[in-house]
Amino acid sequence: MNFKTKIPVYVVTGFLDAGKTTFLNNLLNKPDWSDLEILIVQFESGDEEFYSSCSSFTSISFMKKDLEQQPDMIQEKLSKTITENQFDEIWIEWNGTVPFSQLQDLLLGSSIRKLCGIHKVINISDGEHIEGLLGRTGAALPEQISNSDIAVIRNKHSASAFKRIRKIMRELNPDIYVCDFKSYDGLYEHLFRHERQPVAMFLLAILAITFLHLAVKPFLELASIPVNTVINVFLGILLQALPFLMIGVLLSSFIQIFVPKEVIERRFPKSPSLGILAAIVGGFFLPVCDCASIPIFRSLVKKGVPMSAAVTFMIISPIINPVAILSTYYAFSGDMSVVLSRICIGIISSVIIGFSFELKPVKKSILNGGMTNVVMCSCGCYEDTESVTTLKGKLGLFLRHSQAEFFDVGKYLIIGIFISSLLQVVGTGSFISAQSGTAMVISILIMMIMAFALSLCSSSDAVVARSFLNQFPMGAIMGFLVFGPMMDIKNIMMLSSGFSRGFIGRLLFTTFTVCFLAVFLFTKLGGM
Repeated sequence: MNFKTKIPVYVVTGFLDAGKTTFLNNLLNKPDWSDLEILIVQFESGDEEFYSSCSSFTSISFMKKDLEQQPDMIQEKLSKTITENQFDEIWIEWNGTVPFSQLQDLLLGSSIRKLCGIHKVINISDGEHIEGLLGRTGAALPEQISNSDIAVIRNKHSASAFKRIRKIMRELNPDIYVCDFKSYDGLYEHLFRHERQPVAMFLLAILAITFLHLAVKPFLELASIPVNTVINVFLGILLQALPFLMIGVLLSSFIQIFVPKEVIERRFPKSPSLGILAAIVGGFFLPVCDCASIPIFRSLVKKGVPMSAAVTFMIISPIINPVAILSTYYAFSGDMSVVLSRICIGIISSVIIGFSFELKPVKKSILNGGMTNVVMCSCGCYEDTESVTTLKGKLGLFLRHSQAEFFDVGKYLIIGIFISSLLQVVGTGSFISAQSGTAMVISILIMMIMAFALSLCSSSDAVVARSFLNQFPMGAIMGFLVFGPMMDIKNIMMLSSGFSRGFIGRLLFTTFTVCFLAVFLFTKLGGM
């Protein structure tokens, strides 16, 4: 055997009676595999047996009790079989009731990982039963789907049913390719397509961005768009936001991995009033920015915290945390009236927004792919956290979950920052010149819209707000300081990665309306 190259491993997953063996029989007995040396490894025995028309196929099987009691024996036998033969491919039929993480641990054993590596994971699902099974099988089936590269659907009722199943699959795993059992052409294309190397993709992206910059910059400058300024603003906002995003992701992963759901449900106040109070206190003691509070908000929702309290925490924490308070105090030269006004209006607005979700509860699930209360990442680091008991295992899962969530949320953060940097450079001047002398209502609306568009971090937005004092009244500045940390473009983009559009739309409308009314009434009553 050539130890310089690893043998590609193809894993076929699926729940009991999904048709995994039937799929292997139909696929591997086609002429395409007739001249290959293939090892078939089965970890379950169903009603149908695997058969081969080729003498070059080797088949071995293990029982579920072997996985549970003798994993070392399985590793030793697999290693010996692979070493003594010249296999071109290895196909594994995985047990539908055993967590996929056990197979990963099995193949990462010191003796096997040098010989082979997982190339593709294929999930086989019965279209008649998959929707019902997802709600009744715990973590095993969603885990398999989230780790799969390809989903093959058999026994589909209709085209509409297939589209519905495909949507469910992509909520669990946005990168999965879903195909019909009969469409082998598309399956072949995705099955044998080589993955692009991350370093090569990164270099290609750098080259593409450089070429685009050099090609487009002259035309943009002719249109009076300062490209270098846009880039500088983009990098400035990004560098401000990334550390706080990392804090939020780490706190979110810590809550998800190390804090059992039962503890939060038992300790967190059941009363809406006490729950909102606890959220405000938590928001004060956690120094997180607006882009960092969203991952924590998602973890709180998944842990069963009342919606009113979770929303209140997400809305208020960017305004009343110590970092935001100190930055506001510094920006306005120690004027405590501005600091206290921001805190008071923020708390009042967040309480009203939180109670609105208590008075009119959300009827449907607001989480995309939130059918289970376990960790679910499209990168494949998906495990039932309750089944991981060792500190080493939880630390590993914590790091994998943090990494996956950082990149998952980070791409939306980057898109939002890019949009806001364009608006900040191109649009800010036109807003000020057109509306500098308008009435209070218009001024507040303009500053709130500007705060939404600029998407500044709450740790730095006070400095920007202070620069508008010569063009706008203090009431409008307060609208900027209160609404901006609660809702902006990058927050909407980040929320869209994990929450339904209906929930995001309601939250945005409620937050904008409540903040405007609170700032306007506060100003009219002489607060500013």
